Amino acid sequence: MNFRTGIGYLQHLPRYREIVNVLIKHGFGFLFDRFDWPAWLHLKKSSELGHELHSPSAAQRLRFALEDLGPTFIKLGQLLSTRPDLLPPEYIKELEKLQNDVPPFSLEEIYHLCQDVGIDLESDFVWFNPEPLAAASIAQVHEALLPSGQKLVLKIKRPGIDKTIEADLDILRELCKGLEKRNYWARFYRLSDIMEELRQAIHNELDFRVEARNAELFYQTFKDDKNVIIPQIIWDYSSDKILALEYVPGIKISDYITLKQSGLDTVTIARNLVDALFKQIFEQGLLHADPHPGNLAIASGERIIFYDFGQVGIIDERLQGKCIKLLISMMRYDVEGVSRALLAIGIGGQYVDFEDFRRDVSRLQQKYYGLPLSQIKVGEALSELIELSIRYQLRLPPELSLMVKMLMTVESLVAQLDPQISIVNIAEPYGKKLLLRKFTPEHLWKETQSSLFEYLVLIRSFPFQIAKILKILESGQLSLNIEYPELKRAMAKVDVMSNRISLSIILASIVIGTSLVAGMERSSLIKHIPLVEIGFATAIILGLFMAYSILKSGRY
Repeated sequence: MNFRTGIGYLQHLPRYREIVNVLIKHGFGFLFDRFDWPAWLHLKKSSELGHELHSPSAAQRLRFALEDLGPTFIKLGQLLSTRPDLLPPEYIKELEKLQNDVPPFSLEEIYHLCQDVGIDLESDFVWFNPEPLAAASIAQVHEALLPSGQKLVLKIKRPGIDKTIEADLDILRELCKGLEKRNYWARFYRLSDIMEELRQAIHNELDFRVEARNAELFYQTFKDDKNVIIPQIIWDYSSDKILALEYVPGIKISDYITLKQSGLDTVTIARNLVDALFKQIFEQGLLHADPHPGNLAIASGERIIFYDFGQVGIIDERLQGKCIKLLISMMRYDVEGVSRALLAIGIGGQYVDFEDFRRDVSRLQQKYYGLPLSQIKVGEALSELIELSIRYQLRLPPELSLMVKMLMTVESLVAQLDPQISIVNIAEPYGKKLLLRKFTPEHLWKETQSSLFEYLVLIRSFPFQIAKILKILESGQLSLNIEYPELKRAMAKVDVMSNRISLSIILASIVIGTSLVAGMERSSLIKHIPLVEIGFATAIILGLFMAYSILKSGRY
Protein backbone atom coordinates (compact mmCIF):
# COMPACT_ATOMS: atom_id res chain seq x y z
CA MET A 1 0.00 0.00 0.00
CA ASN A 2 1.14 3.52 -0.76
CA PHE A 3 0.67 5.24 2.58
CA ARG A 4 0.90 8.68 1.02
CA THR A 5 -2.16 8.07 -1.19
CA GLY A 6 -4.13 5.55 0.87
CA ILE A 7 -6.59 8.10 2.25
CA GLY A 8 -9.21 5.38 2.78
CA TYR A 9 -6.96 3.79 5.39
CA LEU A 10 -6.27 6.90 7.46
CA GLN A 11 -8.64 5.69 10.16
CA HIS A 12 -6.48 2.55 10.56
CA LEU A 13 -3.13 4.36 10.78
CA PRO A 14 -2.74 4.09 14.59
CA ARG A 15 -3.40 0.35 14.33
CA TYR A 16 -0.98 0.04 11.38
CA ARG A 17 1.68 1.68 13.49
CA GLU A 18 0.92 -0.55 16.47
CA ILE A 19 1.03 -3.78 14.42
CA VAL A 20 4.29 -2.97 12.65
CA ASN A 21 5.95 -1.68 15.84
CA VAL A 22 4.97 -4.82 17.79
CA LEU A 23 6.37 -7.06 15.03
CA ILE A 24 9.59 -4.99 14.91
CA LYS A 25 9.85 -5.07 18.72
CA HIS A 26 9.67 -8.87 18.69
CA GLY A 27 12.39 -9.20 16.06
CA PHE A 28 10.41 -9.39 12.81
CA GLY A 29 11.49 -6.03 11.41
CA PHE A 30 13.30 -7.77 8.52
CA LEU A 31 9.87 -8.35 6.94
CA PHE A 32 9.56 -4.63 6.33
CA ASP A 33 13.14 -3.74 5.38
CA ARG A 34 12.10 -2.88 1.82
CA PHE A 35 9.03 -0.85 2.79
CA ASP A 36 9.26 2.88 2.15
CA TRP A 37 7.50 3.94 5.36
CA PRO A 38 6.74 7.67 5.70
CA ALA A 39 8.39 9.30 8.70
CA TRP A 40 5.06 10.40 10.19
CA LEU A 41 4.17 6.76 10.94
CA HIS A 42 6.75 6.96 13.79
CA LEU A 43 7.83 3.34 13.36
CA LYS A 44 10.59 1.83 15.43
CA LYS A 45 13.83 0.85 13.79
CA SER A 46 15.07 -2.71 13.77
CA SER A 47 17.69 -1.72 16.35
CA GLU A 48 15.01 -0.52 18.76
CA LEU A 49 14.06 -4.02 19.89
CA GLY A 50 12.68 -5.00 23.25
CA HIS A 51 13.79 -7.80 25.52
CA GLU A 52 11.62 -10.23 23.56
CA LEU A 53 14.39 -10.59 20.98
CA HIS A 54 16.45 -12.46 23.56
CA SER A 55 13.81 -15.18 24.04
CA PRO A 56 14.90 -18.71 23.11
CA SER A 57 13.37 -18.94 19.64
CA ALA A 58 11.73 -17.07 16.80
CA ALA A 59 8.65 -19.27 17.26
CA GLN A 60 8.27 -18.04 20.82
CA ARG A 61 8.71 -14.44 19.73
CA LEU A 62 5.97 -14.93 17.14
CA ARG A 63 3.60 -16.22 19.82
CA PHE A 64 4.40 -13.25 22.10
CA ALA A 65 3.77 -10.83 19.20
CA LEU A 66 0.40 -12.41 18.35
CA GLU A 67 -0.70 -12.32 21.99
CA ASP A 68 0.30 -8.64 22.22
CA LEU A 69 -1.72 -7.80 19.11
CA GLY A 70 -5.04 -9.12 20.39
CA PRO A 71 -7.98 -11.31 19.32
CA THR A 72 -7.58 -11.18 15.53
CA PHE A 73 -3.95 -12.24 15.66
CA ILE A 74 -4.56 -14.86 18.34
CA LYS A 75 -7.27 -16.42 16.19
CA LEU A 76 -4.97 -16.17 13.17
CA GLY A 77 -2.23 -17.96 15.13
CA GLN A 78 -4.65 -20.68 16.23
CA LEU A 79 -5.66 -21.26 12.61
CA LEU A 80 -2.01 -21.36 11.55
CA SER A 81 -1.34 -23.97 14.26
CA THR A 82 -3.56 -26.34 12.24
CA ARG A 83 -1.52 -25.79 9.04
CA PRO A 84 1.76 -27.76 9.04
CA ASP A 85 1.93 -27.06 5.29
CA LEU A 86 2.57 -23.38 6.06
CA LEU A 87 4.81 -23.42 9.15
CA PRO A 88 7.58 -25.66 10.53
CA PRO A 89 6.78 -27.99 13.48
CA GLU A 90 8.44 -25.76 16.11
CA TYR A 91 6.12 -22.88 15.13
CA ILE A 92 3.05 -25.14 15.12
CA LYS A 93 3.88 -26.41 18.60
CA GLU A 94 4.40 -22.89 19.94
CA LEU A 95 1.23 -21.46 18.39
CA GLU A 96 -0.80 -24.22 20.04
CA LYS A 97 0.01 -22.50 23.34
CA LEU A 98 -1.71 -19.26 22.36
CA GLN A 99 -3.95 -18.01 25.14
CA ASN A 100 -7.04 -15.89 24.54
CA ASP A 101 -8.36 -15.60 28.08
CA VAL A 102 -10.25 -12.33 28.35
CA PRO A 103 -12.63 -10.88 30.93
CA PRO A 104 -16.31 -11.75 30.21
CA PHE A 105 -18.58 -9.06 28.82
CA SER A 106 -21.45 -7.79 30.96
CA LEU A 107 -24.94 -9.21 31.41
CA GLU A 108 -26.37 -5.93 30.13
CA GLU A 109 -24.53 -6.37 26.83
CA ILE A 110 -25.89 -9.93 26.61
CA TYR A 111 -29.47 -8.64 27.09
CA HIS A 112 -29.06 -6.07 24.31
CA LEU A 113 -27.46 -8.56 21.93
CA CYS A 114 -30.21 -11.15 22.54
CA GLN A 115 -32.90 -8.52 21.96
CA ASP A 116 -31.28 -7.65 18.61
CA VAL A 117 -31.87 -11.21 17.39
CA GLY A 118 -35.34 -11.56 18.89
CA ILE A 119 -34.53 -13.41 22.13
CA ASP A 120 -35.87 -12.30 25.52
CA LEU A 121 -33.82 -13.86 28.31
CA GLU A 122 -36.59 -13.41 30.88
CA SER A 123 -39.54 -14.78 28.88
CA ASP A 124 -37.84 -17.34 26.63
CA PHE A 125 -35.90 -19.10 29.40
CA VAL A 126 -36.91 -20.37 32.84
CA TRP A 127 -33.34 -19.88 33.98
CA PHE A 128 -30.22 -18.24 32.54
CA ASN A 129 -26.83 -18.54 34.20
CA PRO A 130 -25.19 -15.08 34.20
CA GLU A 131 -21.79 -16.65 34.95
CA PRO A 132 -20.14 -17.87 31.71
CA LEU A 133 -18.89 -21.44 31.49
CA ALA A 134 -16.04 -20.09 29.34
CA ALA A 135 -15.01 -16.71 27.92
CA ALA A 136 -12.76 -16.21 24.89
CA SER A 137 -11.85 -13.40 22.52
CA ILE A 138 -14.71 -14.05 20.09
CA ALA A 139 -17.51 -15.44 22.30
CA GLN A 140 -18.52 -16.75 25.69
CA VAL A 141 -20.76 -19.64 26.71
CA HIS A 142 -23.73 -19.61 29.11
CA GLU A 143 -26.18 -22.24 30.34
CA ALA A 144 -29.95 -21.79 30.03
CA LEU A 145 -33.15 -23.78 30.66
CA LEU A 146 -36.17 -23.82 28.35
CA PRO A 147 -39.79 -23.96 29.64
CA SER A 148 -39.94 -27.52 28.26
CA GLY A 149 -37.24 -28.53 30.75
CA GLN A 150 -34.54 -28.91 28.10
CA LYS A 151 -31.15 -27.57 29.14
CA LEU A 152 -29.01 -25.88 26.53
CA VAL A 153 -25.84 -23.85 26.11
CA LEU A 154 -25.72 -20.47 24.40
CA LYS A 155 -22.56 -19.38 22.62
CA ILE A 156 -22.82 -15.57 22.46
CA LYS A 157 -20.61 -13.43 20.24
CA ARG A 158 -18.62 -10.65 21.91
CA PRO A 159 -20.15 -7.24 21.01
CA GLY A 160 -18.12 -5.20 18.51
CA ILE A 161 -15.70 -8.03 17.72
CA ASP A 162 -16.64 -8.06 13.99
CA LYS A 163 -15.55 -4.46 13.48
CA THR A 164 -12.25 -4.97 15.35
CA ILE A 165 -11.35 -8.12 13.43
CA GLU A 166 -12.40 -6.70 10.05
CA ALA A 167 -10.13 -3.65 10.51
CA ASP A 168 -7.17 -5.88 11.41
CA LEU A 169 -7.84 -8.19 8.44
CA ASP A 170 -7.87 -5.19 6.08
CA ILE A 171 -4.49 -4.12 7.42
CA LEU A 172 -3.06 -7.64 7.11
CA ARG A 173 -4.29 -7.90 3.54
CA GLU A 174 -2.48 -4.68 2.60
CA LEU A 175 0.71 -5.77 4.38
CA CYS A 176 0.64 -9.09 2.51
CA LYS A 177 0.28 -7.26 -0.81
CA GLY A 178 3.21 -5.06 0.17
CA LEU A 179 5.36 -8.08 1.01
CA GLU A 180 4.48 -9.74 -2.31
CA LYS A 181 5.65 -6.65 -4.21
CA ARG A 182 8.98 -6.66 -2.42
CA ASN A 183 9.81 -10.32 -1.70
CA TYR A 184 10.07 -13.29 -4.06
CA TRP A 185 9.19 -15.83 -1.33
CA ALA A 186 5.93 -13.97 -0.60
CA ARG A 187 4.99 -14.10 -4.28
CA PHE A 188 5.94 -17.76 -4.65
CA TYR A 189 3.85 -18.88 -1.67
CA ARG A 190 1.02 -16.51 -2.71
CA LEU A 191 0.90 -14.82 0.65
CA SER A 192 -2.21 -12.84 -0.31
CA ASP A 193 -4.04 -16.05 -1.27
CA ILE A 194 -3.11 -17.65 2.06
CA MET A 195 -4.28 -14.51 3.86
CA GLU A 196 -7.62 -14.61 2.00
CA GLU A 197 -7.99 -18.27 2.95
CA LEU A 198 -7.37 -17.50 6.61
CA ARG A 199 -9.63 -14.45 6.34
CA GLN A 200 -12.47 -16.66 5.10
CA ALA A 201 -11.86 -19.13 7.94
CA ILE A 202 -12.10 -16.31 10.50
CA HIS A 203 -15.27 -14.98 8.86
CA ASN A 204 -16.78 -18.46 9.11
CA GLU A 205 -16.00 -18.56 12.81
CA LEU A 206 -17.56 -15.13 13.30
CA ASP A 207 -20.81 -16.21 11.62
CA PHE A 208 -22.36 -18.74 14.00
CA ARG A 209 -24.77 -19.87 11.26
CA VAL A 210 -21.78 -21.56 9.57
CA GLU A 211 -20.92 -23.41 12.78
CA ALA A 212 -24.61 -24.35 13.17
CA ARG A 213 -24.64 -25.88 9.67
CA ASN A 214 -21.40 -27.76 10.41
CA ALA A 215 -22.85 -29.10 13.67
CA GLU A 216 -26.03 -30.16 11.86
CA LEU A 217 -23.94 -31.97 9.24
CA PHE A 218 -22.08 -33.90 11.95
CA TYR A 219 -25.34 -34.61 13.80
CA GLN A 220 -26.90 -36.14 10.68
CA THR A 221 -23.73 -38.18 10.06
CA PHE A 222 -23.55 -39.69 13.55
CA LYS A 223 -27.18 -39.67 14.74
CA ASP A 224 -27.44 -43.46 14.29
CA ASP A 225 -23.95 -44.19 15.68
CA LYS A 226 -24.29 -45.60 19.19
CA ASN A 227 -20.67 -44.66 20.01
CA VAL A 228 -20.79 -40.94 19.14
CA ILE A 229 -22.87 -38.01 20.45
CA ILE A 230 -23.20 -34.72 18.58
CA PRO A 231 -25.11 -31.95 20.44
CA GLN A 232 -28.23 -31.02 18.51
CA ILE A 233 -28.69 -27.45 17.25
CA ILE A 234 -31.67 -25.57 18.69
CA TRP A 235 -32.49 -23.57 15.54
CA ASP A 236 -35.21 -21.40 17.13
CA TYR A 237 -32.59 -19.66 19.27
CA SER A 238 -29.66 -19.66 16.83
CA SER A 239 -28.51 -16.81 14.58
CA ASP A 240 -25.30 -15.27 13.24
CA LYS A 241 -24.56 -13.91 16.76
CA ILE A 242 -25.89 -16.69 19.02
CA LEU A 243 -25.50 -20.45 18.76
CA ALA A 244 -27.89 -22.59 20.83
CA LEU A 245 -26.99 -26.24 21.38
CA GLU A 246 -28.35 -29.12 23.38
CA TYR A 247 -26.52 -29.42 26.71
CA VAL A 248 -24.55 -32.69 26.68
CA PRO A 249 -22.32 -33.13 29.75
CA GLY A 250 -19.38 -35.51 29.86
CA ILE A 251 -15.99 -36.25 31.35
CA LYS A 252 -13.08 -34.51 29.67
CA ILE A 253 -11.25 -37.07 27.52
CA SER A 254 -7.86 -36.12 28.99
CA ASP A 255 -9.08 -36.63 32.58
CA TYR A 256 -7.83 -40.22 32.69
CA ILE A 257 -8.20 -40.61 36.48
CA THR A 258 -11.90 -39.62 36.48
CA LEU A 259 -12.54 -41.86 33.47
CA LYS A 260 -11.17 -44.88 35.33
CA GLN A 261 -12.90 -43.96 38.58
CA SER A 262 -16.18 -43.82 36.64
CA GLY A 263 -15.66 -47.39 35.45
CA LEU A 264 -15.18 -46.43 31.79
CA ASP A 265 -12.98 -48.62 29.59
CA THR A 266 -10.23 -46.44 28.12
CA VAL A 267 -9.36 -49.08 25.47
CA THR A 268 -12.91 -48.93 24.11
CA ILE A 269 -12.84 -45.12 24.26
CA ALA A 270 -9.66 -45.06 22.17
CA ARG A 271 -11.17 -47.43 19.58
CA ASN A 272 -14.42 -45.43 19.37
CA LEU A 273 -12.52 -42.16 18.90
CA VAL A 274 -10.36 -43.51 16.06
CA ASP A 275 -13.41 -45.12 14.42
CA ALA A 276 -15.24 -41.78 14.55
CA LEU A 277 -12.18 -40.08 13.04
CA PHE A 278 -11.95 -42.40 10.03
CA LYS A 279 -15.70 -42.46 9.53
CA GLN A 280 -15.52 -38.65 9.15
CA ILE A 281 -12.65 -38.77 6.66
CA PHE A 282 -13.37 -41.80 4.48
CA GLU A 283 -17.15 -42.18 4.62
CA GLN A 284 -18.44 -38.61 4.89
CA GLY A 285 -15.47 -36.52 3.68
CA LEU A 286 -15.60 -34.39 6.84
CA LEU A 287 -12.89 -33.13 9.17
CA HIS A 288 -13.39 -31.88 12.70
CA ALA A 289 -10.29 -29.71 12.44
CA ASP A 290 -9.86 -28.99 16.15
CA PRO A 291 -10.25 -32.24 18.15
CA HIS A 292 -8.19 -31.09 21.16
CA PRO A 293 -9.12 -32.35 24.67
CA GLY A 294 -11.27 -29.27 25.33
CA ASN A 295 -13.55 -30.23 22.43
CA LEU A 296 -13.91 -33.92 23.33
CA ALA A 297 -15.71 -35.55 26.25
CA ILE A 298 -16.88 -39.02 27.24
CA ALA A 299 -20.42 -40.01 28.17
CA SER A 300 -21.67 -43.28 29.66
CA GLY A 301 -21.11 -46.34 27.50
CA GLU A 302 -17.72 -44.99 26.32
CA ARG A 303 -19.50 -42.68 23.86
CA ILE A 304 -17.48 -39.82 22.32
CA ILE A 305 -18.97 -36.30 22.55
CA PHE A 306 -17.77 -33.74 20.01
CA TYR A 307 -18.00 -30.00 20.74
CA ASP A 308 -17.15 -26.84 18.74
CA PHE A 309 -17.68 -27.08 14.98
CA GLY A 310 -16.19 -23.71 14.05
CA GLN A 311 -13.35 -25.33 12.09
CA VAL A 312 -14.58 -28.07 9.76
CA GLY A 313 -12.88 -29.20 6.56
CA ILE A 314 -14.45 -30.91 3.56
CA ILE A 315 -12.53 -33.61 1.65
CA ASP A 316 -13.86 -34.24 -1.85
CA GLU A 317 -13.79 -37.66 -3.49
CA ARG A 318 -10.67 -36.95 -5.55
CA LEU A 319 -8.63 -35.92 -2.52
CA GLN A 320 -10.02 -38.90 -0.59
CA GLY A 321 -8.74 -41.23 -3.31
CA LYS A 322 -5.30 -39.59 -3.40
CA CYS A 323 -5.02 -39.76 0.41
CA ILE A 324 -5.94 -43.47 0.36
CA LYS A 325 -3.22 -44.15 -2.23
CA LEU A 326 -0.75 -42.26 -0.05
CA LEU A 327 -1.68 -44.18 3.13
CA ILE A 328 -1.66 -47.59 1.38
CA SER A 329 1.74 -46.84 -0.16
CA MET A 330 3.04 -45.86 3.29
CA MET A 331 1.76 -49.11 4.84
CA ARG A 332 3.43 -51.13 2.07
CA TYR A 333 6.70 -49.16 2.38
CA ASP A 334 6.28 -48.30 -1.31
CA VAL A 335 8.63 -45.33 -1.68
CA GLU A 336 7.77 -44.69 -5.34
CA GLY A 337 4.04 -44.92 -4.58
CA VAL A 338 4.37 -42.42 -1.71
CA SER A 339 6.40 -40.04 -3.90
CA ARG A 340 3.92 -40.15 -6.77
CA ALA A 341 0.93 -39.77 -4.44
CA LEU A 342 2.43 -36.64 -2.85
CA LEU A 343 3.24 -35.10 -6.23
CA ALA A 344 -0.34 -35.86 -7.37
CA ILE A 345 -1.79 -34.16 -4.27
CA GLY A 346 0.41 -31.06 -4.39
CA ILE A 347 0.58 -28.15 -6.84
CA GLY A 348 3.90 -27.56 -8.58
CA GLY A 349 4.95 -31.22 -8.83
CA GLN A 350 5.93 -30.77 -12.48
CA TYR A 351 8.91 -28.67 -11.34
CA VAL A 352 10.23 -31.27 -8.88
CA ASP A 353 13.14 -33.56 -9.72
CA PHE A 354 11.42 -36.91 -9.14
CA GLU A 355 14.56 -38.92 -8.41
CA ASP A 356 15.80 -36.46 -5.77
CA PHE A 357 12.33 -36.33 -4.22
CA ARG A 358 11.99 -40.13 -4.19
CA ARG A 359 15.44 -40.46 -2.59
CA ASP A 360 14.46 -38.10 0.25
CA VAL A 361 11.15 -39.93 0.74
CA SER A 362 13.12 -43.17 0.99
CA ARG A 363 15.31 -41.68 3.75
CA LEU A 364 12.19 -40.78 5.73
CA GLN A 365 10.63 -44.21 5.20
CA GLN A 366 13.72 -46.08 6.36
CA LYS A 367 13.07 -45.22 10.02
CA TYR A 368 9.80 -47.21 9.86
CA TYR A 369 11.13 -50.39 8.20
CA GLY A 370 10.61 -53.45 10.37
CA LEU A 371 8.46 -51.67 12.93
CA PRO A 372 5.13 -53.26 13.87
CA LEU A 373 2.13 -51.23 12.68
CA SER A 374 1.17 -50.47 16.29
CA GLN A 375 4.44 -48.54 16.67
CA ILE A 376 3.94 -46.33 13.60
CA LYS A 377 2.46 -42.90 14.20
CA VAL A 378 0.62 -42.07 10.99
CA GLY A 379 0.19 -38.38 11.81
CA GLU A 380 3.89 -37.92 12.56
CA ALA A 381 4.92 -39.78 9.40
CA LEU A 382 2.56 -37.68 7.27
CA SER A 383 3.80 -34.50 8.96
CA GLU A 384 7.39 -35.37 7.99
CA LEU A 385 6.28 -35.92 4.39
CA ILE A 386 4.55 -32.53 4.38
CA GLU A 387 7.75 -30.88 5.66
CA LEU A 388 9.67 -32.56 2.83
CA SER A 389 7.09 -31.39 0.28
CA ILE A 390 7.44 -27.81 1.53
CA ARG A 391 11.22 -28.01 1.06
CA TYR A 392 10.56 -28.98 -2.57
CA GLN A 393 8.17 -25.99 -2.83
CA LEU A 394 5.07 -28.13 -3.32
CA ARG A 395 1.83 -26.38 -2.35
CA LEU A 396 -0.43 -28.87 -0.60
CA PRO A 397 -4.21 -28.49 -0.12
CA PRO A 398 -5.15 -27.14 3.33
CA GLU A 399 -7.51 -30.10 3.85
CA LEU A 400 -4.52 -32.47 3.90
CA SER A 401 -2.85 -30.35 6.57
CA LEU A 402 -6.03 -30.31 8.65
CA MET A 403 -6.26 -34.09 8.36
CA VAL A 404 -2.64 -34.55 9.45
CA LYS A 405 -3.15 -32.16 12.37
CA MET A 406 -6.26 -34.07 13.42
CA LEU A 407 -4.43 -37.41 13.19
CA MET A 408 -1.53 -36.15 15.31
CA THR A 409 -3.88 -34.78 17.99
CA VAL A 410 -5.93 -37.98 18.14
CA GLU A 411 -2.80 -40.16 18.16
CA SER A 412 -1.44 -38.35 21.22
CA LEU A 413 -4.80 -38.78 22.99
CA VAL A 414 -5.30 -42.47 22.23
CA ALA A 415 -1.69 -43.27 23.17
CA GLN A 416 -2.64 -42.34 26.75
CA LEU A 417 -5.93 -44.25 26.61
CA ASP A 418 -4.55 -47.43 24.98
CA PRO A 419 -0.78 -47.63 24.32
CA GLN A 420 -1.25 -50.81 22.22
CA ILE A 421 -3.73 -49.38 19.74
CA SER A 422 -2.79 -49.42 16.04
CA ILE A 423 -4.36 -46.58 14.10
CA VAL A 424 -3.06 -48.10 10.85
CA ASN A 425 -4.94 -51.36 11.46
CA ILE A 426 -8.16 -49.47 12.19
CA ALA A 427 -7.74 -47.28 9.09
CA GLU A 428 -7.12 -50.22 6.72
CA PRO A 429 -10.74 -51.50 6.39
CA TYR A 430 -12.01 -47.94 5.86
CA GLY A 431 -9.47 -47.46 3.05
CA LYS A 432 -10.37 -50.76 1.39
CA LYS A 433 -14.07 -49.95 1.64
CA LEU A 434 -13.49 -46.58 -0.04
CA LEU A 435 -11.45 -48.17 -2.85
CA LEU A 436 -14.13 -50.83 -3.46
CA ARG A 437 -16.77 -48.11 -3.52
CA LYS A 438 -14.88 -46.41 -6.33
CA PHE A 439 -15.27 -49.52 -8.51
CA THR A 440 -19.03 -49.94 -8.10
CA PRO A 441 -21.06 -49.56 -11.36
CA GLU A 442 -22.78 -46.44 -9.97
CA HIS A 443 -19.50 -44.70 -9.15
CA LEU A 444 -17.84 -45.71 -12.44
CA TRP A 445 -20.83 -44.36 -14.39
CA LYS A 446 -20.69 -41.12 -12.41
CA GLU A 447 -16.96 -40.76 -13.17
CA THR A 448 -17.60 -41.49 -16.86
CA GLN A 449 -20.29 -38.82 -17.02
CA SER A 450 -18.00 -36.29 -15.33
CA SER A 451 -15.12 -37.06 -17.72
CA LEU A 452 -17.38 -36.86 -20.78
CA PHE A 453 -18.69 -33.48 -19.64
CA GLU A 454 -15.12 -32.15 -19.17
CA TYR A 455 -14.11 -33.40 -22.64
CA LEU A 456 -17.19 -31.79 -24.22
CA VAL A 457 -16.36 -28.46 -22.57
CA LEU A 458 -12.76 -28.76 -23.80
CA ILE A 459 -13.84 -29.64 -27.35
CA ARG A 460 -16.32 -26.75 -27.48
CA SER A 461 -13.77 -24.21 -26.22
CA PHE A 462 -10.92 -25.50 -28.42
CA PRO A 463 -11.74 -23.48 -31.59
CA PHE A 464 -12.15 -20.27 -29.57
CA GLN A 465 -8.82 -20.83 -27.81
CA ILE A 466 -7.03 -21.49 -31.11
CA ALA A 467 -8.60 -18.38 -32.64
CA LYS A 468 -7.50 -16.32 -29.62
CA ILE A 469 -3.90 -17.55 -29.90
CA LEU A 470 -3.80 -16.85 -33.66
CA LYS A 471 -5.19 -13.35 -33.08
CA ILE A 472 -2.45 -12.61 -30.52
CA LEU A 473 0.24 -13.95 -32.90
CA GLU A 474 -1.17 -11.88 -35.78
CA SER A 475 -1.13 -8.69 -33.69
CA GLY A 476 2.44 -9.33 -32.60
CA GLN A 477 1.48 -8.97 -28.93
CA LEU A 478 2.56 -12.42 -27.71
CA SER A 479 4.46 -12.06 -24.46
CA LEU A 480 6.15 -14.51 -22.10
CA ASN A 481 6.23 -13.92 -18.35
CA ILE A 482 9.50 -15.30 -16.99
CA GLU A 483 10.35 -14.91 -13.31
CA TYR A 484 13.92 -15.73 -12.33
CA PRO A 485 14.80 -14.87 -8.71
CA GLU A 486 18.57 -14.89 -9.32
CA LEU A 487 18.14 -12.20 -12.00
CA LYS A 488 16.15 -10.05 -9.53
CA ARG A 489 18.90 -10.36 -6.96
CA ALA A 490 21.48 -9.39 -9.60
CA MET A 491 19.38 -6.38 -10.64
CA ALA A 492 19.13 -5.34 -6.99
CA LYS A 493 22.97 -5.36 -6.80
CA VAL A 494 23.15 -3.27 -9.98
CA ASP A 495 20.65 -0.84 -8.40
CA VAL A 496 22.89 -0.53 -5.32
CA MET A 497 26.01 0.02 -7.45
CA SER A 498 24.31 2.69 -9.60
CA ASN A 499 23.13 4.50 -6.47
CA ARG A 500 26.69 4.50 -5.09
CA ILE A 501 27.98 5.92 -8.38
CA SER A 502 25.25 8.59 -8.32
CA LEU A 503 26.22 9.55 -4.76
CA SER A 504 29.88 9.79 -5.74
CA ILE A 505 29.07 12.01 -8.74
CA ILE A 506 26.84 14.27 -6.62
CA LEU A 507 29.54 14.72 -3.97
CA ALA A 508 32.26 15.31 -6.57
CA SER A 509 30.09 17.84 -8.41
CA ILE A 510 29.42 19.77 -5.21
CA VAL A 511 33.16 19.87 -4.37
CA ILE A 512 34.16 20.98 -7.91
CA GLY A 513 31.30 23.46 -8.16
CA THR A 514 32.19 25.00 -4.80
CA SER A 515 35.83 25.41 -5.93
CA LEU A 516 34.83 27.06 -9.20
CA VAL A 517 32.40 29.51 -7.62
CA ALA A 518 34.86 30.37 -4.87
CA GLY A 519 37.56 31.11 -7.48
CA MET A 520 35.44 33.48 -9.51
CA GLU A 521 36.34 37.17 -9.21
CA ARG A 522 32.79 38.32 -9.63
CA SER A 523 29.40 36.89 -10.30
CA SER A 524 27.46 37.21 -13.52
CA LEU A 525 24.73 39.73 -12.91
CA ILE A 526 21.68 40.26 -15.04
CA LYS A 527 19.61 43.14 -13.74
CA HIS A 528 21.47 42.78 -10.45
CA ILE A 529 20.47 39.06 -10.13
CA PRO A 530 23.42 36.66 -9.30
CA LEU A 531 22.43 33.81 -11.66
CA VAL A 532 25.54 31.68 -11.08
CA GLU A 533 25.09 31.64 -7.33
CA ILE A 534 21.36 30.90 -7.65
CA GLY A 535 21.98 28.11 -10.16
CA PHE A 536 24.72 26.64 -7.96
CA ALA A 537 22.51 26.76 -4.84
CA THR A 538 19.63 25.11 -6.73
CA ALA A 539 21.96 22.35 -7.99
CA ILE A 540 23.21 21.71 -4.43
CA ILE A 541 19.64 21.50 -3.07
CA LEU A 542 18.55 19.08 -5.82
CA GLY A 543 21.71 17.01 -5.39
CA LEU A 544 21.27 16.80 -1.62
CA PHE A 545 17.60 15.83 -2.09
CA MET A 546 18.60 13.01 -4.44
CA ALA A 547 21.31 11.87 -2.03
CA TYR A 548 18.76 11.89 0.80
CA SER A 549 16.34 9.78 -1.28
CA ILE A 550 19.05 7.21 -2.01
CA LEU A 551 20.19 7.04 1.62
CA LYS A 552 16.59 6.75 2.85
CA SER A 553 15.82 3.85 0.48
CA GLY A 554 18.66 1.84 2.02
CA ARG A 555 19.86 0.71 -1.43
CA TYR A 556 23.43 1.97 -1.36
